[in-house]
Formats: sequence, structure tokens, C-alpha cells
Amino acid sequence: MTSRSSLPFAAAFVALLTIFLVAFNHQKPRLLVLQSYSESGAWERAVDSGIQRELTRNLRPLRTRWHYMSFSEESMRINWDTAAQHSRGVIDTWRPDVLVVIGEEAQQYVGRHYLGRTDMRIVYGVGEDPASFGYAGAANVTGVRETLPLEQIVELLRYVKGPALRIRALGVDDPTGRAERQQVEEFDWGPHRLVGVQLVADYPAWQEAVRAAAGDADVLLVLSSKGLPREEGGAQAVNDRELSYWTEHESALPAIGVRDSFVAAGGGLAVVPSPEALGVQLAHQALTVLAGIRRGGPLPPPQNSIDFQISLRPERLAARGIHLPTIYEQAARASHTLYLEDGSEHH
Repeated sequence: MTSRSSLPFAAAFVALLTIFLVAFNHQKPRLLVLQSYSESGAWERAVDSGIQRELTRNLRPLRTRWHYMSFSEESMRINWDTAAQHSRGVIDTWRPDVLVVIGEEAQQYVGRHYLGRTDMRIVYGVGEDPASFGYAGAANVTGVRETLPLEQIVELLRYVKGPALRIRALGVDDPTGRAERQQVEEFDWGPHRLVGVQLVADYPAWQEAVRAAAGDADVLLVLSSKGLPREEGGAQAVNDRELSYWTEHESALPAIGVRDSFVAAGGGLAVVPSPEALGVQLAHQALTVLAGIRRGGPLPPPQNSIDFQISLRPERLAARGIHLPTIYEQAARASHTLYLEDGSEHH
């Protein structure tokens, strides 16, 4: 039985413990992860999974927060200025020590506005040249550039249609599409030849480009298609399943994607940067930055993404007479990106 005289002591102890915990939490370094699109997007979920996997290995106290600029998986046209204003409000209020900024839109509308800050470090994850956002040489910036696995696509082309192919790439005219176009145009495709990269503004233009590609190319390289408006000037985006299925079945050329969503939604083949591995790299960079803050050391140097994965749908490849070595199928199976024609997945 507790005596009355012990009650004030217990209350004082609880109050002191509460003050200590509040102070302890306040002193924890803060990490905020900003994504351009929605937490329900498959790519975003995979990146987040990689970040979380790496953070679980961290033994030091840390407060972490996620924020998404868009709240629609179909990524319809959003008011980026409004989304940016809200995102910057969250950042300015929460005041993270490290801001992980993922996606071209997040860099363009948010990340670059924190250049030169002495109280905040930026870790970017982006496909476009970081110099496009003023990041090159910035004292408070490092990160990971997501690079398309174009060398691996060249290796795979030997099994597609011949030793020297004409390649036409097709994507969406948005920041992600322009970043991918930059990488595709700068890459040495030898012994093959890139005949052009076309970025379109809506679904009818996409369909026209797919049909026209057979006029001067042997292979269609399908870049990111997320957020493509269904009609000119429209706000609604065409969904992945319709776009990928139509592209795969209507293209006279073998189509190779650079995102798993192309195959998951009906395409036959893709060689893609691993989003989960990108998340691991970003989290590792962020934790290294935090450790450097404590020691007063320099930021770690920027990196390029490393890992890639194979996505394929065997029935569609067989229909085009494409037969890949077994190792490709096994690689897709290992990453759970080997799909049946009905949309389910081999495990």
C-alpha cells in the first residue's frame, strides 16, 4: 500500500521523467524523407522499404518522418506549386538535420530551395544530372543519382533481334521523362544506334508514337509512363495497366521497359534500376551524413545507383519469338518480378 507521503515524490518523479524524455527526443537528430509522388505508388513503396531496411540497422537515436507531395497513385496532374508550399511548410516547421529528397519534382520544387543552409544537409535521389538543380559543388548537398541500366539493356539486346539494332525511346514529357532522355541520349549504344527519343504530352500522342516507331527502328525502349494524361490538357492520367497492355500488344516492335510497372501491368520485358537498392543507398548516405555532423567531418561524395533487376512476362516474350537464357528468368524470379500472363506473379 502506497503511503500518502510517497505520492508527491512519485508525481515529481513522473514529471522529471517526462521532461527528460521530451528533452531526449528533442535532441535526437531528425531525418525527413520527401517523395515527389504518393506513398501508395509501387516504386515509392519499394524505395521506402529500402530506406527502412537500412535504418533498422542504425543503433543511434534518430527521429524519422516521411512526406509525400502527391496523394494519388494515378499521379494525376497536381498543382506542384501548392504541393511545394505545403512540403516546405512541413520542412520549415519540423527542421530536419538531413532532408532526403527523392524524385525530379521534389528537387525542382523543394530541394534546391535549401541550398547553402548550414543547419540542414540534403541527400538527393534523382535521375537527372544533379547539376541541373544547382547541387554540383554545394557545401550541404550529396546524394545518389538513379542511373538507368543501359549497359545491361545492350547486353540483353543480343537475344532480341540481331547484332546491330536501331533503337527508338518513348517517354512522357515531364521532369522524369526529361531526366531519362538525358541519360539515353548521352549513352554510347554501340554496336546499336539510337535513332531518337520522343517525349509526349498525352495518351493519343503516345499511341501515335508507338505505331510510328516501326518506321525507322527495330526496338522500342519504353521510358517511365507514370502520370501520362489520358487526353490533351486533361487532368486524369491513363492507368498503368491500360497503357502497358496496349503498348505491348499494339507495338510492332519488341518493347523493353525501364520500370517494373511496364511488365507488371502487361508488358513483356524490362531492365530496371532497383528501387529498393536505391532506398538502401540513400539511407546509408543519410546516416553517413548524420555521423559526419557529429564529428564535424565532410559530406560523403555523391554516388550513382548500383543495382538493377529484370522484369519479364514469359508468355509475351514467347509470342514475339524472344528466348532469353534461363539466368534472366531466375533473376526475375528472385526479385519477384516474373509475371504470368494473367497478371499474377511467379514466386
